[in-house]
Amino acid sequence: MAKIGDTVRFLNSTGGGKITRIQDKVAYVEDEDGFETPILLKEVVVVMPAGLDKPASGFKKMFDQEAFDEGRREEPRQAAREMKPEPAPEPELPLEETAHGDKMNILLAFEPTDVKQLGKSAFGAVLVNDSNYFLDFTLLRRGDDERGWTLVYSGNVAPNELIDLVTLRHEILPGYEKIAFQCIAYKKDKTFTLQAPVSVSRKLDLTKFHKFHCFRPGVYFDNPVLEVPLVSDGVVSKPLEVNAAEIKESMAGMKPDKDMAAQLSKKYHVDSGHKRKEKSPASNPHAVLPLIEVDLHIGELTDSLVGMQPKDMLEMQLGCVRRHMKENSGRIGQKLVFIHGKGEGVLRKAVLELLRKEFPKSELQDASFREYGFGATLVTIH
Repeated sequence: MAKIGDTVRFLNSTGGGKITRIQDKVAYVEDEDGFETPILLKEVVVVMPAGLDKPASGFKKMFDQEAFDEGRREEPRQAAREMKPEPAPEPELPLEETAHGDKMNILLAFEPTDVKQLGKSAFGAVLVNDSNYFLDFTLLRRGDDERGWTLVYSGNVAPNELIDLVTLRHEILPGYEKIAFQCIAYKKDKTFTLQAPVSVSRKLDLTKFHKFHCFRPGVYFDNPVLEVPLVSDGVVSKPLEVNAAEIKESMAGMKPDKDMAAQLSKKYHVDSGHKRKEKSPASNPHAVLPLIEVDLHIGELTDSLVGMQPKDMLEMQLGCVRRHMKENSGRIGQKLVFIHGKGEGVLRKAVLELLRKEFPKSELQDASFREYGFGATLVTIH
């Protein structure tokens, strides 16, 4: 079993280095450039145990090697080394910026080690920085006692790059149901538009880690992954909220102040446990209607496929489309995204035929490729 200080190489990929720390059967391996890579202990091979990279005190050479070394002529070799010019350092390549990169797009992707056996697979968490900014960031998870947060990873990622963060196994996934991401964006050696610090929290749907259709290739990955957007075109997906219990705990021991509650309520968003009654969209014709996303994968519509034929599944999926369209028929401007997947195109074709026949006034187009690839249709109610 590898331990801290061992020099290792990776079993299933290129690379290696020295183990700097071990946590939850995951080794953090630092290469010669100082970059640290998390990898499962069972996927490393020890090439030099800790403490053997330098000769121990009292070590004696075999076959009287010291006497042999004294008789060798070292001067010609030394002269040759002195004459050999030092290699010139490679110039740093200029960073290439993209046309859309000044609007930050940041997401987490979970890539399974074996997408065909999700129940046994581990999942590599990857951070994608689709922007023209360097990011100093931290990834956190909710504490086991639901109080406070625990640091998972902190580091820096360059513009338009991705970075491997941590490998998760099913037994530790429940501890990552609630995650938070924070970062500061900047550019080097040039002026740039100041970006607000990002602080976003997300609750992961852990059931998706067991569903094959939730993993699919996208803009950034050729392999199937589960993507969790954090910032989309500069807009934070869900701001980080401060729980009321945390504020109360932080106030313990402080001198009571009748204005303290009012000041804190202005500074923080406090979840009181009561939801505000939303106004009907019809009461404000100029209100921006929230996008409705409908996943038509059969696993999202029913818990059991026992006894169902392909035609029964298709009818259930089309019934779901018909129901959502009728429910929103009076909401002019409402946008719905029907996620049908790419597959062989049977469901997509059937959905488009239904919409054109029964809802001819609605506007149809392919949904955002960045968000859904080729597997979704956007409908606008008219």
